[in-house]
Amino acid sequence: MKRALLLIGGILWLGFALGFAVLLLEYLSGGAGLQFFGPRVCSGSVLLGLVPLTGFATAIFICFAVGAALCAEGMVGEGPRSGE
Repeated sequence: MKRALLLIGGILWLGFALGFAVLLLEYLSGGAGLQFFGPRVCSGSVLLGLVPLTGFATAIFICFAVGAALCAEGMVGEGPRSGE
């Protein structure tokens, strides 16, 4: 039962990572900061476009790492302990 819950939780976290990736792609295709200052490129638009980009990338990385760890723990399970 524990292994199944770990696998389900891992798959959900991987789904969160995929969801953040979709949001990031939508944000990039929508202009990524250009909507604040118009079509011209300036330091403000680059900064306002870069901050959410790094936030989404960090969220994707963290969700993927947690999901992969939970899935790995659920697949491997508990093996024989050393010293027993």
